[in-house]
Amino acid sequence: MTNTDISIAGFATLAILIYALVVTVLARRRMGRRLRLAMGGQHQGRSSTPGATELRVRFLGFMGFLGNLLPLGDADRGKIARGLQRAGFRSENALLTVLGAKLVALAAGLVGGFVLLLPALPGALGLASGLAGGVCFGVALNLLPELVVSRLAALRMRRIRSGLADAFDLLIVCLESGNTFERALQRTVADLRVFRPDLAAELRQVSLDLNLHGRTREAAIGRLVERLDSQEFRDLSSAIVGNEQQGTPVAEALRNLAASHRVETISAIQAKTARLPILLILPTIVFVLPGMMVILGGPAMVKLTESLSVGGS
Repeated sequence: MTNTDISIAGFATLAILIYALVVTVLARRRMGRRLRLAMGGQHQGRSSTPGATELRVRFLGFMGFLGNLLPLGDADRGKIARGLQRAGFRSENALLTVLGAKLVALAAGLVGGFVLLLPALPGALGLASGLAGGVCFGVALNLLPELVVSRLAALRMRRIRSGLADAFDLLIVCLESGNTFERALQRTVADLRVFRPDLAAELRQVSLDLNLHGRTREAAIGRLVERLDSQEFRDLSSAIVGNEQQGTPVAEALRNLAASHRVETISAIQAKTARLPILLILPTIVFVLPGMMVILGGPAMVKLTESLSVGGS
């Protein structure tokens, strides 16, 4: 194995470790927040002291400055912004922070690749290999912040979808109890806040759009669909708008949506279960078959070796 292959493997391993570390830390923080809420505690902010707040502000300002230096088109910026919204980051500094992280990763990849691959070949070939390796490593690390955002968005959307049926049931109970849709939504948000915080945050934003900003139901849920880009919320928007136009009860439409979502969830679980035997074939071949061959064929090979050695002597 050459030095180039070792450097590539090292950078790939480092990127995977960084990604796994970020995902693990965020998952532990979410679990700790849920445990505190379940035990009746209050959620503490990330910055507990004025010094930490000032340091965080300076860090975000520096990352925002670097983000403004990154030459990225409006389409790419919009894609990252949508991913951040789906991941739950609505701060104005979130986009610039990710862009700054992309610029830092690009610079680190360029410098690291150049330093590692420059001694691989002598003279001009070494310089060319260092430049080529730096560009490759820089581009690869430049994609890492976007991959992290996409992964966080996918995990959050999975948690939101897993609680939709419960949210629909709570809305149905509140509506059939005589509450208006706005009041039923507020009560649903209050009940979901403990065990479905991500879904509760999105529905709370819809409630604020309805009650505080004075938007219509169609506009408020339309903003939710725009933020999350999910088919389930598109169906919810169509059902509520259609029921408003026709004057039919919203609870019946929500009941149909809850039943349909449960059927889709069960179908997805059954599809994953059906794929398990196929996915287990490769691990079985790699880990089980060699041991079985040694156990079954080992004695025969030993006897064959002994008979050949006796016959040869």
